[in-house]
Amino acid sequence: MAGAQALPRPRARLLGPQRRRSRESAPVHWWVHHRLWLPAVLGAVVGTALALLLVKPPRPIAGVLSGVAWQTTTSEARQMLSTTLGIALSSLSIVLSLSMLVAQNAAAQYSPRLLRMYLHSAGSRVVLPVFVATSVFCLVAAHAFGLSPENVREPRPALALAMLLLVACEAALIFQVLHTLQRMRVENLVQRVRHATLDVARRLTSVPAETLESSPPRSASTPSPLRIRRSGFVVAVDTRALLTLATERRLVIHLERAIGEPVVRGEDVGWLEYEPPASDASPESTERHVLHAIRVDRWRDEDQDITLGIRQLVDVAIKALSPGINDPYTAVEAVDQLTLLLCELGQLPLGSRVLTDASGTPRVFLRGPTLRDCLELATDQILRYGKGEPAVVLHLLRLAACVAQRARQVEDRRAARARLHTLLDTTEPTAPWQPLLRRYADALERALDGGAWPALPAIGF
Repeated sequence: MAGAQALPRPRARLLGPQRRRSRESAPVHWWVHHRLWLPAVLGAVVGTALALLLVKPPRPIAGVLSGVAWQTTTSEARQMLSTTLGIALSSLSIVLSLSMLVAQNAAAQYSPRLLRMYLHSAGSRVVLPVFVATSVFCLVAAHAFGLSPENVREPRPALALAMLLLVACEAALIFQVLHTLQRMRVENLVQRVRHATLDVARRLTSVPAETLESSPPRSASTPSPLRIRRSGFVVAVDTRALLTLATERRLVIHLERAIGEPVVRGEDVGWLEYEPPASDASPESTERHVLHAIRVDRWRDEDQDITLGIRQLVDVAIKALSPGINDPYTAVEAVDQLTLLLCELGQLPLGSRVLTDASGTPRVFLRGPTLRDCLELATDQILRYGKGEPAVVLHLLRLAACVAQRARQVEDRRAARARLHTLLDTTEPTAPWQPLLRRYADALERALDGGAWPALPAIGF
C-alpha cells in the first residue's frame, strides 16, 4: 500500500543504525520521577525500620554496636529522642519556609512554569526524606522505649543513630539554604533550563529514525482514525512500543500531534493504515495499544517536550520586560541562553520523523517541531514586548544571525536569515536607536557572507 512504501532518499535522511537501543524513559521510571511523595514515604519506612531494629537489637547487632551505644535508662532515652525530634522539626520548618518563599518569588518574578525545577530539586528528593526519616525514627523509637518495662542503665544503639540522624539533618539544612540561594540567581535558572532542554532534544533524536521533509503519503484505502480517550497534553510517546506494535500487526501509524500539544477527548490525533494480510488482533485492541503508548497528562512535562524549555526561557524574558518588573537585563540573559540552545538544536535532526522496521519499511510517522518553529517561538513574543528596548533587540538580532551561521540545514539557515530581517523591520522605525540597530544588523549580514563577526555595541552589555 502507498503508506507503507520505503521513502525515497531525497525525502528522508537516516539518523542512525536501526539496531541502536532507544534511550526513552520507561513508564516505571517516569512514574517514580513524578511521584513527589514517594521519597518522603521511603524516608518514613526507613526511619520506622531502623527504630524497630535498634531499640531492642538482636544479640549479634547489639554486640557490634555496644562500643558506640550510649548508656542510659529508658526514660532518659525517651527524653533525648524528644529533644532530637524537636530540633529536627525546627530545622524542617526553616527549610520549608525558605523553600516556599523562594518558589513564590521565582513564580512571581520569572515564571510559574519554573516551579517544576523546585519540585524536582534535591530539596524534595534528598533533604525532606532525611528530615522525615529522622522524625519518624524518633517517634517510633520513643514509643518502643515506652513499652519497655526495664529502667536500668544499659547501651542504647538507637540513641547513637539518633545523633547521627540529627547531624544529617543539620547538614541537610545547610545544604538546602546554600542550594536555594544558588537557585535564586536568574543566571542559574535559565542555564539549567537550557541544559535540561538540550538533554531532552539529544535523548529524543538519539532514537533511530529518519527525518521527513514533506508530509507522509496517504494510503489509497480508507484509514482508521485514531481518537484520543482523555483530555490533556501529549507529554510522551513510547516510540519503541509503537514500532514493535506496527511491525507485529502489519500496520502504519501516523501520529499528527506533537509532544506538548493539547488534545481533547474524542479528537483525532492520527490514523492507522492496515496492510494485508490483516492481523488476528481486533482493530479495537490495536487502537487501545497504540493509545497506551501515547501518554497524556494534565499538564506539560519536560521529559520529552523540547518546546517547553524554550517556552520557559521566553516566559522569563517577557516577564522581565513587563512594566511591573522592568528588568531588561534578565530578558537579555534569557535571550543569550536561547541563542546557545538554538545553536545546539541546529545541529540535531529536529522535525517530523519516521521509524522503519528491520526491512526499511516505514511504520511510524511522528510529528515534531522543526528548528524554524523553535526560532519563531523563541523570538516572536520577546520582540513584541521588547521592541522598545534596544539591548533586547540587539541580542535578538544576534540570536537570529548565530542560528543562520550554525544551523545544519540550508532551509533553517535561510529561515534564520529571514528572521533577522523581520526582527529589524518590526522595531520602531522612529526610535533614536534605530540607526544603531541597522548598523549592527548590516554587520551581521556581512558576517554571514564571510566577513568578521561584529562585537556587540556597548548598550548590549
